[in-house]
Amino acid sequence: MLITSSRKPSASTRTLCKHLASFFGCEYPNRGKMGMGEVIDLAQDSLLIIIGEYHGNPGSIVFYGPGGHCLLSLYISVLSVPASYSRTSGPVIEGDNELVPLMSELLSEDTEGSSQSLVLDISGNTMEFKENGKVLFSLRIKSYMVYEGDEDCSL
Repeated sequence: MLITSSRKPSASTRTLCKHLASFFGCEYPNRGKMGMGEVIDLAQDSLLIIIGEYHGNPGSIVFYGPGGHCLLSLYISVLSVPASYSRTSGPVIEGDNELVPLMSELLSEDTEGSSQSLVLDISGNTMEFKENGKVLFSLRIKSYMVYEGDEDCSL
């Protein structure tokens, strides 16, 4: 899994990218002037997550599969600022939102060997990132779109 941002991200977007990469235990390269093709090549046939912006704040999370096919886009707002923590293993994904099975499937190979200490709880319109029961940070899901096949998910 690879997490990166849109071009010229704000400080808050870079911070969210770093915390998500730490939470999921994946790489967060600085995108710089890399085009979409270069970012897809860098992901090397694994899940690619791009954090987009809206008015200078994190506003979207787009999941791309191998080959750069768009799988899911979430339109979000940050509810709480990330706290510091240490990652021990992949998170458990739980909750009552209809996104739980899809997120579990998308993140399955990256959450193998997961422990109960890290939990991604998707309930209602909130995603909470927890460690040992403590909420590290949370995102509000404003809306989402699931893509089938080779649909374009331009933001």
